[in-house]
Amino acid sequence: MNGRIIPERWEQIINLVDAQGSATVEQIALALDISPTTVRRDLARINRKGLIKRTRGGATAFPHVRVGPTIAESRRLNPTEKEWIGRAASLLVNDDDTLMIDGGFTTYQVARHIMAANLTVITNSLDVAREMASREQVTLLMIGGEMSATTGTNTGPMAEHQIMQYWSDVAILGADAVSPDEGLTSPNPLTAQTKRAMIQSSHRLVVVADYSKLGLFSPYRVASCEQIDTLVTDCRADPAVVESFRNAGVEVILADEPVVESVEGGR
Repeated sequence: MNGRIIPERWEQIINLVDAQGSATVEQIALALDISPTTVRRDLARINRKGLIKRTRGGATAFPHVRVGPTIAESRRLNPTEKEWIGRAASLLVNDDDTLMIDGGFTTYQVARHIMAANLTVITNSLDVAREMASREQVTLLMIGGEMSATTGTNTGPMAEHQIMQYWSDVAILGADAVSPDEGLTSPNPLTAQTKRAMIQSSHRLVVVADYSKLGLFSPYRVASCEQIDTLVTDCRADPAVVESFRNAGVEVILADEPVVESVEGGR
């Protein structure tokens, strides 16, 4: 499957606009070594996709395109909701399961709250590995690869190769962006590649994402909405977006403290 949902040049333009907040046609043309005519044509097409906002003489960043936070930033963003989600998602793990868990503060909260016994946990996340390493009834398999200091995860071809040697009952993946239309997407191609490998090596996919991640999308495709079995989010999620996920056949769990509401989809 092609992991990119937009052309590479469009991605470069979007990254430039995101980094600066805005950019002129001339700035983009100079940075990418392309003609202003090509820039204007690309901006018009990117604007129609809703990835940037076209302005007179250039473009500004569009808020629905998700740029992933660092792990340090993630810890500060909606930590209460992420703990609720982690507690709710942990109940989906059964004794004797083999599960894959990727990086992020929300998936770390899932790992913290798992009470099931005799588990095999496969992860590329240092935080998840540290949490699971001290548990006597957990067999921990740490995925290697290229370490990212900003996310605390191992990714890349080595990680993908190792993941594909295993099979798990469930993959529990965090999200920078997940929408009913674009599915699960990522701002980082290596992260997207690693997530796709985990999905391919698992029987079931659980996505954990707080309300601020819903309805957004990033340049790299991870999974279509149809591939998501369960979405665990929090009670602040937009009801209209939740309904759209349900209509696409996704089970949605709305986590609160201490109440957990389950909204069943069409599976």
